[in-house]
Order: sequence, then structure tokens, then C-alpha cells
Amino acid sequence: MKNLIRIISVLLIWTTAPAQEISLETGLNFTSYDYENSMGISNENVTLSSGLYSRLGLGSFQVFEQKLSYGLSFQQFNATGGDGYENYDWKTNYLGGFLQYRKSIYKNLIAIQASADFLYLVSGEQKIGGETFNLNDEKEINGLWLNPSIGVFTTIIDSSTFGLDLGYNFSVAIKPTDQGSESLSYVSNQLYFRIHLKSNKQELLEHEHEDHKNTASSIMSTDQADVNQEIQNLKLAINLLQQPSKLAPEVTVFFNLDSYKIDKDQYQKLEDLADYLRSNTTTTATLVGYADDTTGNTESNQILSDNRAISVREFLISKQVNPAQCSVKGAGETSQFNQKIYDSNRRVLIILTQKQ
Repeated sequence: MKNLIRIISVLLIWTTAPAQEISLETGLNFTSYDYENSMGISNENVTLSSGLYSRLGLGSFQVFEQKLSYGLSFQQFNATGGDGYENYDWKTNYLGGFLQYRKSIYKNLIAIQASADFLYLVSGEQKIGGETFNLNDEKEINGLWLNPSIGVFTTIIDSSTFGLDLGYNFSVAIKPTDQGSESLSYVSNQLYFRIHLKSNKQELLEHEHEDHKNTASSIMSTDQADVNQEIQNLKLAINLLQQPSKLAPEVTVFFNLDSYKIDKDQYQKLEDLADYLRSNTTTTATLVGYADDTTGNTESNQILSDNRAISVREFLISKQVNPAQCSVKGAGETSQFNQKIYDSNRRVLIILTQKQ
């Protein structure tokens, strides 16, 4: 029990860090017991029985550029059996924590996930012949368990504030420590749905005006050092311009969620930019596309950032800007432009430089 308290305490402490979303994954375990007694004889009469399971996702962190989710886990591993003379069943409740990795394999529709649950028995009972026995002191049942699983899911709803997935997992729970003279593992098929809630969205929107003041500083990060350097070059190049026909416009084009279509309210700033580039043929524009990291995955966000930059280039060319003056760069997903206003991260930053 002390180990269980430690696990839950660590997970609750982690939740004090800002989380971009919380999630609830819940469904049914269809479990069979893989059991052998002290003589190595298995029980072939054990059949599948259903039980509940839930994972409460509390946050995520990155390991080698891969995002891992963590949270609390509850698992029921139940089974029934009989030998023709009497029936018996097992019911167990385990609680602990989990780590989970998810990756899209087909657009944003189908994805795989791998999970590892670290579980501790909180209650268990066995019924045989009308009598009930407590399993908490049984060495092959109690203690710390490892429950790895792998599965596939599809995303039904994915908005900036809410998401819904449906999926299937296969898991095998084992006890890595000594089980004594008997051995036991749980083999489960899991069917579930998962709800995502962007828990900090409302609070972040309330601080919109304050965060606009910090936009310039939030751009700067180690991952975007090259973009920062280009901005510094831009400032120097503008100072070197000799009698330009107009002042160089400062342009950032914003986009809607999961879209690279330019909205009409962004047209005027691009038309002004096109006018400037036509009048200053020695000026080049680098179009750097971004996607926010709160939705989608790394691969799809990279493609989305590329397409946003390409859309802006095509718009400028349609306004008779020389294609040689426009280059594109997709910078992928980011939260650095504004970590609390997701919409502002869906953008194309336009960097103007003067040819030497």
C-alpha cells in the first residue's frame, strides 16, 4: 500500500505543472487468467469475464522529441470458471499510474498507442462454492503489477476544446516480482472511448491582452534560434534600404484551426506586401509557416505549416510578385509565438531581406 501511495502522490504533484489538456479513457476489460499452480498445471476452465478500466490523463512531457502522456489508471481484471461441479470467479481492482505514447499512422483518422500501467492491488475476492475469500494477502495476486498494452484508435471529433476517440487495446499484465510457487498473468482485450478536454483554454483566453505584450519575447527559443537570427538580419537589411518607394510592411498572416486557406480579413495586409515587393525588386520575402502544437501530431502539423507558407506564396504570385522574390519554409508545430493563445500560433511569419 505504501508503494501505491507514493505512485499517486508523484502523479498528483506533476499535475501542478500547466497542462494543455486532460483526457478520460474508459471502457471494458475482457480478461482471462493465465494461471499455473505449484505443480505447473493450468486451469483450462477459466473463461473471459468483463470488468471496467479507466485512465485519467493529467498531462504530457517530451522525451527525445516524442510526447508521452501520463496520469492515473484503474483496472479490473475479472474472470470466471467451473469444473462441472462448482463455479468460481475472481474479481480484482488495481489502481496506479500510466505512461502512454500515441502516433498517427493515417492522416488524422487512424493512430496507434502504446501504454504501460503500473498497478497495485487495492481489493480482490474469489468466490467458490458460495464462499467468498479475500485475495489481498495472496502473493500471486497482490503487490505491484506491470500492464503493457498496444492498440489502435480512430478520432471521431477533434476541435480546439474537445476531442473524442474510439479504440481497441490488447494487454498482458504481469507481476515482475516473486509470485511464490504459483504463477498468474492477466490477458485482456480492451474496448474504450477517450474524451479530451483542453482544460486551460478558458483561463488562457482571459489573459489575452496581457499576453499580447509578451509576444515578441515568446518567439525567442532555442528551437527557433535560426528564425530569431533571420529577424535580426531583417532589421539590419531594412536600415540599409536606400530610398524605398514605401516603408517595409511587417506582416504575419493568421489561419483557422487545421486550415491553410487564407481568410479574406488577411487579404489587405498581403496586398500591401505585394505592392511593396513589386516596387522593391531587390527585396526577398521568406515565408515561414507554423502550426500550433495543441492539436494534431508532429507529422501532420509539419505538412500543415508547409501548406500555409505555400498558400501565402501563391497569393503573392497571383498579385504579380516575381516568384524569385518568395521562398517558403515550414517550421512545423510550435507554442513559442504565444504559449497561451493557440490561434496566434497558426500563422505564416513573413521575413523581408535586402539582396546584397
